[in-house]
Amino acid sequence: MRKIALAALLFVGLVAFPTSAFYALSAGVKQGDWIEYQVAVTGDMPGHDAKWARIDVVNVQGPVLSLNMTTQFTNGTYLYENITLNLETGQLGDDFFIPANLSTGDVFYDAHVGNITITGSEQRTYAGAERTVLSGHTNVTTFYWDKQTGILVEAYSNYSSINFTMKTVTDKTDMWQPQAPGLSASLVYAASAVAITVVVVAIVLYWRRRGRAKQ
Repeated sequence: MRKIALAALLFVGLVAFPTSAFYALSAGVKQGDWIEYQVAVTGDMPGHDAKWARIDVVNVQGPVLSLNMTTQFTNGTYLYENITLNLETGQLGDDFFIPANLSTGDVFYDAHVGNITITGSEQRTYAGAERTVLSGHTNVTTFYWDKQTGILVEAYSNYSSINFTMKTVTDKTDMWQPQAPGLSASLVYAASAVAITVVVVAIVLYWRRRGRAKQ
């Protein structure tokens, strides 16, 4: 009877907290990291008239993140907030942070909306660099997160019932370095492969000519 009770408790724990059951909840950011966003809204929704925002990571303790968040509104005023997030309990702050290095099909917990599933993975360019980006969505919002860091890079919310939309896109961060203009990661790899091939061919031709000269 005792074994049955323990098994039941374990099952409840797996259902209630699916993320911690299947993979480690780890933050992909560190103290001192920062990111900035540009925000565009259409329509009117009280408290949602931001035009710019910045997040500074103050401290990271396991799944717990301490942040400073600065928001600029369309009327020019600023709001300064100290925020604590917890990846384990689903306190994600409008899903600005999720566990790092998730994959398509993984599920994480948001205390406000429940479980969110990673529905896709693709290469997209943010803050001047091509990144591997994960996507997911709720009833009103489509999200894109940087896979390596778990940080939000783009979100689009559509409240059709009140004709309100909000688009948030990152344009600056210190978490990765911008690439040279016009160069994607795939182009850099291709150029490197061509350069290596040219060097190898040159070496082969050199030794062939040297061999013929000796003959």
